[in-house]
Amino acid sequence: MSEQENIVDHLSILFRNAEAGLNGMSGSAMHQFQRKSFEALKSVQFPDKKHEDWRYTSVQKLISPKFKLAEYQPTSTVPSVPGLDSYVIHVINGKVMLASIDPRLAEQGLRIIPLYEAFENSSWKEVFGEFLSSSAPSANRAFELLNFSFNSNGFFLSIPKNTKIDLPIEIRIVHDDPEISFSHPLFFIRCGIGSQVELIERFENNSQPKNHTSEALINSLGYLYLENNAVVRHIKWQELPSTQNLVYKLFVTQQRDSRFETFAFDNGGLLTRNNVEIELEAQHTYTSLQGGFIATGQQSMDHQTRINHKAPHCESHELYKGIIDDQASAAFNGKVLVHKDAQKTNAFQQNDTLVLSKFALMNSKPQLEIFADDVKCSHGATIGQLDEKALFYLMSRGLPAGKAKHMLKKAFIAEVLDRMPNESMRNYISSQMGIGE
Repeated sequence: MSEQENIVDHLSILFRNAEAGLNGMSGSAMHQFQRKSFEALKSVQFPDKKHEDWRYTSVQKLISPKFKLAEYQPTSTVPSVPGLDSYVIHVINGKVMLASIDPRLAEQGLRIIPLYEAFENSSWKEVFGEFLSSSAPSANRAFELLNFSFNSNGFFLSIPKNTKIDLPIEIRIVHDDPEISFSHPLFFIRCGIGSQVELIERFENNSQPKNHTSEALINSLGYLYLENNAVVRHIKWQELPSTQNLVYKLFVTQQRDSRFETFAFDNGGLLTRNNVEIELEAQHTYTSLQGGFIATGQQSMDHQTRINHKAPHCESHELYKGIIDDQASAAFNGKVLVHKDAQKTNAFQQNDTLVLSKFALMNSKPQLEIFADDVKCSHGATIGQLDEKALFYLMSRGLPAGKAKHMLKKAFIAEVLDRMPNESMRNYISSQMGIGE
């Protein structure tokens, strides 16, 4: 029996056990969706290195017949960021803690509902239901189907028309289980016409020592739908323990005149796979994807981005910068697709990496696929070492070698980090990544 068959058999047992505990939810729309997703999952194979988009991610390290569904309820959660005032949503082992959601959100006219209620909600069904039902199963969607099959309590948030949220909405995601396990955070957010919101996702450990957690996989999935003139600023920060892996996917759909901007930073975990997909459905949208990471030891970080320009007069920008050292590895595979009707597109893509060890490995593949003839598109990648001339200059001014290298690394990541308007998160991430003052 192949490893794939072993995994599917194991997942089948877990799924049957999960069904047995549904009680009153058995037969519900949510349950039917889970069953349909699991049947689709069984019909596709998890991707391997023969799949172009998964060449640099070891799926064997992500999926194991040893995993169980995380159930343990921890007594502590992700700590607060100094100086950050936000509306907090706790997600623990894939479960949204509805009872602990900041009550001030309701004062903003917002209501968060569990996913099983969303299946009967017209606002959810209108923008997400049809999309999910029309998505064809494939190996590239295997982890999405895994999430849909085993998610125990996702949530849906609808932001009303012209609502401007005065504080960031902060989703604190933690996996805490003494056994080898996986969890599946899942959320859907609909941003109404003219609405504005700042969304923060934080993947961190709780207050326990970082290296005292069991092997785990967090398979996280988020969907954003931006209606006309909606504005979303998004921050994703990841500093997981060295025993945990993360498969992360964010899927964003943008309608006319909407604006989406994300800042993504990774510093922890053993293996991290980031997927960001943007669908530009109508004219005059703006998209900005920016990210930074530091990988050391045996860490592996893989960034996959897709921006799908379907309409004219749209603009997208990408800038990802990383530092890898020791025996770490990283990859960037960014694709911008400009459709035939997407005239007047302006698309820019850049990936820069510092490789500080002869044993470290970086693979970069920025891509453009252009089927329109009136566009401005460019892409590029650089892979190099610290600037020896700059290092010599700093040391000649009396700085020790370690301090000089630190300053150059800080300056390299700062090009992305300093663009993030949220000062509290900017200072926190800078400190946690070891590039602060």
